[in-house]
Amino acid sequence: MPVCIERVHGVSIAGSTMVSMDVCIVSARRPQLLSITVDSFKETVFSNFVIQNVYVNVDPVFGSEEDHEAVVSLIRKQFPTATIFEPEAPGFGAAVKRLWSATTADYVFHLEDDWITLRRVGEEILRPFDDSRIQQVSFHTADQNWDVVVKGHIHAKRDYFRPFGIKLPFYRTVPKFTTSPSILRGGFARSAAALMNPAHDPEKQFYSSVNIGLEKLARPFRNFIFSPEGTPVIRDIGREWREAQGIRKIITNATSTWSV
Repeated sequence: MPVCIERVHGVSIAGSTMVSMDVCIVSARRPQLLSITVDSFKETVFSNFVIQNVYVNVDPVFGSEEDHEAVVSLIRKQFPTATIFEPEAPGFGAAVKRLWSATTADYVFHLEDDWITLRRVGEEILRPFDDSRIQQVSFHTADQNWDVVVKGHIHAKRDYFRPFGIKLPFYRTVPKFTTSPSILRGGFARSAAALMNPAHDPEKQFYSSVNIGLEKLARPFRNFIFSPEGTPVIRDIGREWREAQGIRKIITNATSTWSV
C-alpha cells in the first residue's frame, strides 16, 4: 500500500502560522494518570499547535465502571468535541489501529494516558519532517535505552537472518517505529493502521517478523528521536503505577498481556 505524503496546511493566528494536527489518545480506566498526562501535554505541547480533531480509545482495563465514566467525563471536559471509542474488550493493537484509521489531518499526535513532559515543545519538533524519509518524530523518553549522542537520532535496530536456526546479523538495520508519544505524518499513520493486525502489539509489528506487509511499508522510512539537548523530553509515569499495583507486562509472540 503506498504511503500518502501530505502537504501541511497552516492556520493563521495573530499573524503567525500554527500547524494543525489530530490527537490520538490510548487510555485505560485510570482517570488520575490521564488527568496528569493531559494537563502536562496541553500546557507544554498542544498549546503550540492547532488541534483539529481528538480521538480517544478507552479500553475496559485496570479500573472500575466508575473509573471508566471518570475518564470519559475528563475527556469531555478537556476536549468537548472529541470522538471517544469505548470497545467492549480491551486490546492495545486494536486501539491504535482504530485511532490512527480515524484521523484526517496532515499530522497525527499519538499519546497514551501515562506520560508527562519535561520541557516545552513547539513547532521545532516538526523540522525533521523536512527529510521526506522521516515519517515519525518520537519524543526521547527517560526510560528509553538510547543515547542520541552516541547512536544518533534515527531509531533503528540491527536486522538478523536465521539460516538453519542460527541467528546471524545483517549489515543493514531496520527502522523502529513506536507507540510512545510521537508525531506521525497522517498518511503514514493511516497506511500503517490499514495493515495492522489488531491481535499483536502495534510497534512490534514494524520489526518483529509478525507482519511482513507492515514491515515492507515501513522499511524505506525513518523514526527521528526528538532530543534537542541530547536528554529526555518526556517521562513514563505508568511504570511506577504498575509497580504499585503489582502489574507486569508480558510480551509473547509480539502480543502484550498484563499479569497481576
